Amino acid sequence: MTPTVDRRIAELLCSRICHELVAGVAAINNGVELISEIDPTMFDEAMELIGSSAKQASPRVQYYRMAYGFAGHDALSGMSAVTDLINILLENEDRFTLMPVGEAPALETGWGKLLLNLTVLGMDCLPRGGSLALSVAEDGGRMAISVRGMGEEARLSDRFADILTKDVASEEVSALNVHAYYTCALASSVGAGLESDFQDKTVSLRVFV
Repeated sequence: MTPTVDRRIAELLCSRICHELVAGVAAINNGVELISEIDPTMFDEAMELIGSSAKQASPRVQYYRMAYGFAGHDALSGMSAVTDLINILLENEDRFTLMPVGEAPALETGWGKLLLNLTVLGMDCLPRGGSLALSVAEDGGRMAISVRGMGEEARLSDRFADILTKDVASEEVSALNVHAYYTCALASSVGAGLESDFQDKTVSLRVFV
């Protein structure tokens, strides 16, 4: 399968970003309204709401700027840069933990962006949360970029499995599985395919490059 990123896919990605940000931005707006409308004694509560909401929205903006935007293609040359972004994203996501990452080689152009997107896909496969393990290492003479998601409710849902295993046209993609489609497109852009596996409450996502 060679996914293509056309206007429809771009629009669906924009929808996903808006979905990720809407709750935090709406809460900030609610805090501003509280300041303008309520008793001055509620000022501290309103400011706490604004600060908490901004703290949740900001890391998502940073993360998706690198995961979906042009900046992420060249900027992530080391595993530490990737894990720093993931840890920032997970600061307000107590359902997920990132396992310690061992030594890894320098990341070629596009690998870091691919890892960010594999991580989000791994999170999508853990509806009740769990742990995430990242790896970039040699496997059978080739480099393998991988993310494993482990959790009690881990699963590779049909909507993701279809994208990962079948030749799905962009017209069939929805807001629910556009991230999986885009991640496959990124894998294709570095000359590889995305392999997936599920067993023992673990979803494995791997790209050989």
